[in-house]
Amino acid sequence: MRILPVAQKRLKASRGKGRRSWWKGFCPCCTAPAMADSAERCAHCGKQGAGFKRCSRCKQACYCGAACQNADWKRHKKTCAPLQDVWENVQTAHVAGDWRGMLKWEGRMEELMAPQSDDVCSLILLAFSGAHQMGFLATPATESTDHARSCVGLEERRIPLLGKQQRFRDQGEVMCNLSDILRALERNSEAATWCQRARDVGAAHGFFSLESLACIGLGKAAVEEGRDEEGVALLRNALVAAELNELDNPHYELSALEALVDVLLQTHAIDEVEPLVLRFSVAAKAKSEKEGFCFAEFDSLLYSARLHQVLCLCTPRL
Repeated sequence: MRILPVAQKRLKASRGKGRRSWWKGFCPCCTAPAMADSAERCAHCGKQGAGFKRCSRCKQACYCGAACQNADWKRHKKTCAPLQDVWENVQTAHVAGDWRGMLKWEGRMEELMAPQSDDVCSLILLAFSGAHQMGFLATPATESTDHARSCVGLEERRIPLLGKQQRFRDQGEVMCNLSDILRALERNSEAATWCQRARDVGAAHGFFSLESLACIGLGKAAVEEGRDEEGVALLRNALVAAELNELDNPHYELSALEALVDVLLQTHAIDEVEPLVLRFSVAAKAKSEKEGFCFAEFDSLLYSARLHQVLCLCTPRL
């Protein structure tokens, strides 16, 4: 499913043959004279002033003179395109799952959003946030931190837009996703705050799915801080809410079971873990039969193996 709206049909500008000189007063990336502007900052040297020339192809970069235009062309040509072409390029990269191709145009994101409705702006933010999340998983730790920080900024911008559209379930899920990203950045107090806000949204609108996701986040945070009893109680609450989720989606139950089993295996609570692992296996198999292949079945095998290992460690030898 395409998230971004379909761009207009690409216009192919006719170009003359032969090499064209970069005349003074012309943008080096196009053949039309640059447009005058009132008060801008030169994209190359940073100088501020009036009467600067703006690139007549992308209508964004402006320069104080031809020398700066020419000097900046090597950098500017990478993102110099009419807005309708940017739409096409972003959409193509998004559909192809090319996160690098998406992020190449992130500098033009504000232009894409400027004339759009809140709904479309939310989708644009979602697309670029998704690209950063793919980048977070695909890059080394030194680079992935930058992707995570960019995700935080984009997700924070989406939350009020979803509220204005009264898409409260989506808003709460974005809060939970934001919490996970913040935990990866070790900003645990902020992560807990967003989880609590998501839980409040779920309680206000009767969304058990949000109650479950928020309790998973809060429970994991409590366990990481050494509050095991509180964490297990929250994870149990997440499992109860998952059973009642209004979407009748097994994903919530599997997520809650996964979090609870992980914690109980760490504490060697065998009597409680064994029926939960069996329950997880049954739920994973049902989801696989309904939707086709799913990774939950692999997780089920791993939990069974871990349970067997714990049983061997805890059972005294005769």
